[in-house]
Amino acid sequence: MNQSKRLLSARKLVLIALFIASSLAVLGRYFYAYGQDKSRFPDGFDAVQAAPNSHKVIFENEFVRVLEVTVPPPGTTEPMHHHRWPSFFLDWDTGGGRPHIRYHRPDGSVRDSPSTEEPTHPGNWSVHWMKPEPMHAIEVVGNPKSASTLREGHPGLLRIEIKCHP
Repeated sequence: MNQSKRLLSARKLVLIALFIASSLAVLGRYFYAYGQDKSRFPDGFDAVQAAPNSHKVIFENEFVRVLEVTVPPPGTTEPMHHHRWPSFFLDWDTGGGRPHIRYHRPDGSVRDSPSTEEPTHPGNWSVHWMKPEPMHAIEVVGNPKSASTLREGHPGLLRIEIKCHP
């Protein structure tokens, strides 16, 4: 009977080990795939290299890179760049409107996001998950009145990039 209990225990351990190994393989494949698609992420166009006026590294290690991202002044278009890794934005929403922004893609298409004049509300934290972003440039067309007064001196957004494949 002791031998059958040991055999059952060994089988459980093998099953647990197989489950852990297969889970790690699936997760590893997922992150490896994100980090390997170089066609949409050409060298020399990383946001920090290509758009240094609006993307500054404030922390980096082998797992994450934290960028302070600032919105350029109205009438400005930041250079074409990409964000290779999945990330999330952490922003203190000051409670006013949003600027008029045009999101330019390398194929010449443009996504227009008109400004909004939202009612003023108390500030709150905002968190947004982002998949890797291929080549793009942001053009700031203009700011609504509430955004220009409430965002003056605003340090920008934090973009925390999760490094999938160094």
